[in-house]
Amino acid sequence: MGTKLYSNANGAIDYSTGKYRLEIQMDGNLVLSAFRFADRGYWNSITAGKKNVSLIFNQSTALMYIVDDTGIISPMTTTDEVPTPIEDYYHRATITDRGNLQQWVYNKRVGNQWTLVWQRITEPCIVNTICGVFGFCSSPDNKEVNCKCLPGYSPLDPNNPSRGCYPDVMVDFCDANSTASDFAIEVIENADFINDVFADLSRFRTTDVNECEKAVMDDCLCAAGVWYDSTCTKKRLPLLNARRSYPSTNDRVAFIKVSQMGIQEQHKKDSPSRLHRVTEELHQVDDEGRQVEDMILVDWVLCCVKAGNLRSIVSHDLEVLEDFRRFETMTMIGLWCICSNPTLRPSMKKVIQMLEGTVEVGVPPEVDAQIS
Repeated sequence: MGTKLYSNANGAIDYSTGKYRLEIQMDGNLVLSAFRFADRGYWNSITAGKKNVSLIFNQSTALMYIVDDTGIISPMTTTDEVPTPIEDYYHRATITDRGNLQQWVYNKRVGNQWTLVWQRITEPCIVNTICGVFGFCSSPDNKEVNCKCLPGYSPLDPNNPSRGCYPDVMVDFCDANSTASDFAIEVIENADFINDVFADLSRFRTTDVNECEKAVMDDCLCAAGVWYDSTCTKKRLPLLNARRSYPSTNDRVAFIKVSQMGIQEQHKKDSPSRLHRVTEELHQVDDEGRQVEDMILVDWVLCCVKAGNLRSIVSHDLEVLEDFRRFETMTMIGLWCICSNPTLRPSMKKVIQMLEGTVEVGVPPEVDAQIS
């Protein structure tokens, strides 16, 4: 128990540690999760409470089992999925960069490629953050995954949409000068934002889809919503796990609040000048050796700082807003500590001095680079 297996970052291109993990938790549960996002898991074995749980591969049957001290708890694969005779094949199990646990075989004598014989996830868009922050996952056949950005957002990397998106315009829905005419609701049919205790702002019963749409529009703390089965669920930022997955999301209606300026920017997002600028920025990131997957949320904070709108990140938290100056200082210190150039990171002594206020925090290099 406590054993972990990680995905790679990007197929056969990047074998560094990815954002997905299979873990045998100390409570006995086997969990697949997007661990970089403090995800509690999108699949689990429902074996919590069992002792000395393991995942084993039986060489005689080429099957995987979840076992404990008493024996087999649950088979992961079945005999229908594994070719015979067993000894004629090589076998391997991996977690893909799409967050799926899979078993593959390769014929020792006549094989020329690995063949997929089993996978844990059969509906790929249920995998958390599969299209990144502010991304939208669709899979008409539950095989191929298509990632694009939600309305009002653009891809961090046009060549790899699964890395997530950033807002075209930074807005504070709760700004005192904001009016209803500054925003619009984009409706996405047969779509959903997967429920999560941290993402859900509130929910209420209503048979009227228009009432749900109005509730999203009227609540400045709400960024999106979903109407399904006479229930309206309002969502907070950041928006994760937006999806259209057949048949799971049929008859659901998703709403997302977008600024009018963001809509205008969306129409211009494919212009050559803008594409060149985004690509240039991403090349700078790559040259510095930064992992884009690890920087998605950081990039969001950087965009807010650059736009002078850091307050929008915590606009829903009145306690933090009451001491916003302290939050701003700690955010800046945090950005210093994760600077992509290790030589510019402050020592622990200086960090303590910045926290105590005896040393000026200053503008972190990443923020300064974005502004310039």
